Amino acid sequence: MNSHVHHRTPTLTATDSRGLTVRRVDYWRKNADDLPMTRITRMKQDLAGRSVAQWDPRLAGPCLATVYSLADQPLRTDSVDAGMRLSLPGLAGQTLQRWDDRGAVWLMTYDRQLRLLSVNNTATPQDDEVFEYADASADAGNNLRGRHQRLTDPSGCMEVHSYSLAGHSQRETRTFHDEKSFTSQRTFDPLGAVTVLTDAGQHQQTMLYDLAGQLKATSLILKNGLERGVLIDAQYNAGGQLVTQQNGNGVSVHWDYDPANALLVRQWARKGSEPFIQDLEYSYDPMGMITRIFDAAVKPVFFANQRCDGTRTFTYDSLYQLSSATGCSAAALPQPVRAQSCDPADLRNYLQNYEYDHGGNLIKIIQVREGASHTRHIVIDPHSNRGISQEADDPPPDFSRLFDPHGNLLERLPGQPLRWNSRDELQSVVMISRSDDREDAEKCWYSEGMRVCKRYEHYGNNTSHFHQVRYLPGLDISSKDNGEELHAITVTTGAGTVRCLYWENDPASIGTTQLRYGLNDHLNSCLIELDQLGQMISHEQFFPFGATACFLSLTDIEVDYKTIRYSGKELDRSGLYYYGERYYAPWLGRWTQPDRHGIADGLNLYCMTHNNPINFVDQQGATTTQAQTSSASQTSIAISTPGSSRRSSSAGVGTPGLVPDPQANPPGRLPPDPELTWSERAKAAALSFANSRVGLTLVPAGGMSVPNALIISSVLAITVEIVRDATMFNPNWSPPATWDPGSDGQLPPRDVTQAAHSFYSIVTNVANLVAVAAGTILGPVVGGYIDEWRSPKLQAENEKRGGKLMNAAEHRINDYQLKANPTTKALDALRTQVLEAEELAGVTWRSMGMLEKIGRMRPPPVDSPNSSPRSSTSSGSTPSSVRRRNNVVRSRSNSRAASV
Repeated sequence: MNSHVHHRTPTLTATDSRGLTVRRVDYWRKNADDLPMTRITRMKQDLAGRSVAQWDPRLAGPCLATVYSLADQPLRTDSVDAGMRLSLPGLAGQTLQRWDDRGAVWLMTYDRQLRLLSVNNTATPQDDEVFEYADASADAGNNLRGRHQRLTDPSGCMEVHSYSLAGHSQRETRTFHDEKSFTSQRTFDPLGAVTVLTDAGQHQQTMLYDLAGQLKATSLILKNGLERGVLIDAQYNAGGQLVTQQNGNGVSVHWDYDPANALLVRQWARKGSEPFIQDLEYSYDPMGMITRIFDAAVKPVFFANQRCDGTRTFTYDSLYQLSSATGCSAAALPQPVRAQSCDPADLRNYLQNYEYDHGGNLIKIIQVREGASHTRHIVIDPHSNRGISQEADDPPPDFSRLFDPHGNLLERLPGQPLRWNSRDELQSVVMISRSDDREDAEKCWYSEGMRVCKRYEHYGNNTSHFHQVRYLPGLDISSKDNGEELHAITVTTGAGTVRCLYWENDPASIGTTQLRYGLNDHLNSCLIELDQLGQMISHEQFFPFGATACFLSLTDIEVDYKTIRYSGKELDRSGLYYYGERYYAPWLGRWTQPDRHGIADGLNLYCMTHNNPINFVDQQGATTTQAQTSSASQTSIAISTPGSSRRSSSAGVGTPGLVPDPQANPPGRLPPDPELTWSERAKAAALSFANSRVGLTLVPAGGMSVPNALIISSVLAITVEIVRDATMFNPNWSPPATWDPGSDGQLPPRDVTQAAHSFYSIVTNVANLVAVAAGTILGPVVGGYIDEWRSPKLQAENEKRGGKLMNAAEHRINDYQLKANPTTKALDALRTQVLEAEELAGVTWRSMGMLEKIGRMRPPPVDSPNSSPRSSTSSGSTPSSVRRRNNVVRSRSNSRAASV
């Protein structure tokens, strides 16, 4: 990356007198030779400090305008991307009614406890939702009383049979719109982590955790009784980052991190002593942005005077938007319905350049590759951030026809409409339209904002076919019109994706059971798929914004069963990636609909990961987060329960349950400060001055300073002068003629005046000498009294410093015990640090124990293999770099139950 791109491109923030931000100025520059351009974002607040309007750097009008109630609740929101919403709140803050500019009117009803009972749409009653709660007659052993028990919505019905003490669903049944029911069961430990999951296909997963609550091992027992160890062992560093993972197919995956900043620097996988299957090396700029990814496991290909290897490079502009990317790709692939294997000998180097407008919209993708160069233009609506792909010489598009009032894309390609339900959820994607209403289309059903079923139907001359997938906890059940039924079991592991394919009926060329292990990158994209023997099934590379760059596979039959691809998300037949909250179009580099959660992720509601898809990800299509280059690993398995998922319906209704009354529990008030007497206030002021920097400079702690002696001497000299002038005659205060009232104004003799002045000067000099001597003697005494006066604060500071030194020393001792034996010089430095901590905080049992541990350590022998530079810099390259704790592996359910 050219460092001059960021030269003199600061971010300026302007605030008003209340400290509220009213303007932010960014400076954009793509190349070092370009002049920086200003990007101004404006905010407007009302008298109460609430944001009522916001402008981006591109549009003249506000991107979002909000009207609030007296209780600070948004009543009306107008967004140039997402349209208008209007809501009517109740007295307790609950939403009673909502309107939108698509003509939908939502009515919400509640019981006396303000629990949501129903959500009704007056325009489309088929989209209504009904919530039911268990009463006092429910079995107390199932913890159902007062809890949400049943939900009826357009996808069917969801019923909970049992809750854990922590409120997690233990047993639930989902009945789909075609009246087919499936039951799933879970067992939780006291901390809320899943220990046993029995899915609707009667396949059972068992998870084991270590003492830190991190996933340690996973096993799978299939319906036919066959048991597979999927995750054999996982090890983590002190920061909770995964460093080693041993999979059930014999492949071990390792992660190495930079000890200075905990950034991922290497990710490699291999089976035993065989060649590396994956070996990713990461390079970063000073801001922690990835500038290069090199896969050393990829063998170079030489063709057409080009060398193609595993190198990918990235550059950014001054706003850290992706500016360009390089890598290797195959010829242009159709976008995408089905993964198609490319010719491995026809890989060429590519260069992609990206251009954005002032509002952060990706408007151009320029690809330079021999035999496949092209430019994709994305036209943006001048009044919003809605955009579509279009050729450069095409007429301007009609955005009012291509998007609905809520900003949902209505056409994937010409003749392929997208249809949305009243909750702004994608209901169907039409691939082929016919005059007899027989459409090749993919239809979807949702519950609580998440997709639970999809069905693809296509027609021939006299035949029809379908492929349906039902989504259940830990299991996807796929069925086809030819009678095939496939259970795709998603197995929980520390990293990567593991799916077990279990067929009820044997398909051709595929076994009845197949485990597929995915090797992912830092974005969680599935790059390599391996079978249960560690043999490669497929290898896929992606362009930065998610399109497939190349796809290599052995057979096309097994490739058909790969559904998890870019960013660990499922690719539909329509070519859209489903993220949970929204659908993503990789050929556009943007979302197909606005963010349902508003401007929490930026004013541009269509922007994908702030135009930086190399360093950021969006797990659910709602919020941009840092990619897994430095984040800690997941320590527990999150299982959504009915009502726990974020509702994304346009009705805007929260999780079913009690709506809190803000007047019921007002915040507590702090007690008033006690009244202080004048002496206490004076003492506190003097103590504050003594502990201030000026006081510590004049009267240092534990010592004597020249200013200290001068102050004490001056105080004594002034005191002596006051006493002297009060008791002695001062000849300098009056003329000599007035000394004797009986002299009638005559001057006294010269010897008399000289004697008077001489005596006064001698007394003054002696007093000053005595004051200086007394100040020199009394300085340490007074300083000691002041030290005793302010000793509590000094003692606390010394204890704090000593504690920090002790903690640092203890960490180093632990590191030395985990790794190889330290050198003598390191042990001496560590011992000195502990002794210094004892001087500050005193001798404690802890410090004596640390000195004893240091004494038991021994320096390494001269020929120690642990002195190699490789073992000292890699966190995952040697088994000794991570402490194995197999003896503490346990099942949370067993250990917790035993403790209870």
